[in-house]
Amino acid sequence: MVKVYKAGLLLILVLLSFQSMAVEWPWKWNKVGKRGDRHGKWREYYSHKPEQLMYVGRFNHGKERGTWKTYSPDGKLERVERYKPAKKKVLTTFYHPNGKVSHQGIAYLFEENGYLKYQWHGDWQYYDSTGTWRGWKSFNKGKALSAEPILTKKEGGK
Repeated sequence: MVKVYKAGLLLILVLLSFQSMAVEWPWKWNKVGKRGDRHGKWREYYSHKPEQLMYVGRFNHGKERGTWKTYSPDGKLERVERYKPAKKKVLTTFYHPNGKVSHQGIAYLFEENGYLKYQWHGDWQYYDSTGTWRGWKSFNKGKALSAEPILTKKEGGK
């Protein structure tokens, strides 16, 4: 009986210690590093709708890293970006309101006049709201080389 009592008391002490750590575990959101830059997991909410998540992602000393998700004011996934910092590229997918892929391609981070710019570059694949491939468009540092998607087959096209 004494062993059961001691085991129960030990369990309660362990649970209380975890409860005090729960505020910090597994991470804190929206931390600012020693240099004043964003660092770690980050999330923002719409100012006019504070309960609605606008985006979520991770910073490493002020620079986006890993996967970022952006949501519309009504809570639907609008865009997913996967940052590849070594190559200064961002794999980007946009979504229709029904959740199907709208268009996807690569954006690059170009330095210009001391500023880092996010610009679409290369071939982007386009889909209609049913998920059917509509064609591709080529971009050169953010400028589309055609007004509408081109319907010819191209490597990477479906």
